[in-house]
Amino acid sequence: MLGIEAPTSVELTGWRKYFNSYTLQGRRNCVLVTYGIFAVTAAAYLIHRKKNNEKLAPSTSA
Repeated sequence: MLGIEAPTSVELTGWRKYFNSYTLQGRRNCVLVTYGIFAVTAAAYLIHRKKNNEKLAPSTSA
């Protein structure tokens, strides 16, 4: 692409070996991390929203 050669898998070290845009495994790992972040964020939001609704619910003791 545009004259830039992709590095070989031997040249990739550390976290770049697992999260890169050159290999299918690297792209897959990036997608899985992104989906995981969305899932954790949604779960935290739903748990937080549920706790706030319990606090704001009016008591029926009258």
